[in-house]
Amino acid sequence: MSETREQKISEILKNSLKILAKNGYENTTIATIANESKVSRGILHYYFSNKEDLVSKVLAYSSENIIQTTIRGIKGKTPEEMADNIINDSIQSFKEYPDFYAFLFEMWCASRRSDKIKDQLVICSTKVTASIKKVLDEAIQNKILRIDIKKTEEISKVLLALFNGIAFEILLDPSRDLENKKYWIQVRNMVLSILKS
Repeated sequence: MSETREQKISEILKNSLKILAKNGYENTTIATIANESKVSRGILHYYFSNKEDLVSKVLAYSSENIIQTTIRGIKGKTPEEMADNIINDSIQSFKEYPDFYAFLFEMWCASRRSDKIKDQLVICSTKVTASIKKVLDEAIQNKILRIDIKKTEEISKVLLALFNGIAFEILLDPSRDLENKKYWIQVRNMVLSILKS
């Protein structure tokens, strides 16, 4: 059975993420991606206008997958349960998608030289923030959280920044024990103070 166009593009985007996470933007070529994806350079140029276009689409594709797999699990019946779910989903995400976080920080660096990548990075960040905001707004409407609904956008940005910072720490020290309860107790206290502000 032959792959559909969407399956082929999806496979190329997944391979590209791994390659970019490993090699970085500057050290990755279309030829490398074509070779690793087992497609011709012509196929890549058929689907993507250039490396910058490909990278922007990898960013959009990968962040959408992260949103879908992590955001839906952070709901809870109490602020404490929500804090625990946020932390547990983040730990799971760090374990399951280490390439994504290396790629994300690589894209931040590349965005300083490319407006197209920067624009896509802003779009992705905005989508993640909006997804977190939606969960917080629902928790307020269901009387789980007692924070001012006007503050949920800022709170969402703070939570995203906190966990992006943790991801950066993990990249710097991959041997970090993600099961270290003392560390996560401090993170939980911070998250709870944010959710109860």
